[in-house]
Amino acid sequence: MRVRRLGDLSQRDLARLAGISQPQIARIEGSLRGLDVRTLERILGLAGLRLAVVDEDGAEVFPVSDDVIRDNAGRRMPVHLDVRVPTDRPRRLLTDTRYDRPEPQGWYHHRAERDARRRRLATTSRVDQPTRSDAESARRERRRSTASRRRLELDDCGCLDECWETRGCASGCSCRCGG
Repeated sequence: MRVRRLGDLSQRDLARLAGISQPQIARIEGSLRGLDVRTLERILGLAGLRLAVVDEDGAEVFPVSDDVIRDNAGRRMPVHLDVRVPTDRPRRLLTDTRYDRPEPQGWYHHRAERDARRRRLATTSRVDQPTRSDAESARRERRRSTASRRRLELDDCGCLDECWETRGCASGCSCRCGG
């Protein structure tokens, strides 16, 4: 009824626009007929309305992005676990480099590890899984941070001007950093 009121439509007009019969509209309005979500979305769309899922505080909850990080086979990561970008490698894997397979697209801990990590960090992570664009941003930030650290190290080394011009330490340079 709200859709008809907003759209200034009769039951017959709404039925024609929605692609269903006028008696079906009457049964829907009288709560005598169940309604599938697609039909409801189509009817609401005619009045410029949309369905939304909200949490207990009334904040809208959006669907999981299609751009989420996937495994190397293109499958979605387990949604109930905390997925992390590739640069946020779990500690136990820092010394376990595998050269026989491609670099993983993301990481996650199994439940026991996830729960222990959440306790240690005093968090109950409810944020969405990272997206490919999040991972790319993390990669760029890591490269920028590494380059910045490298510049600071070189600035503190005390190289001579000749070192910077030759892109290597000159013969009289005391620091021997390789410029």
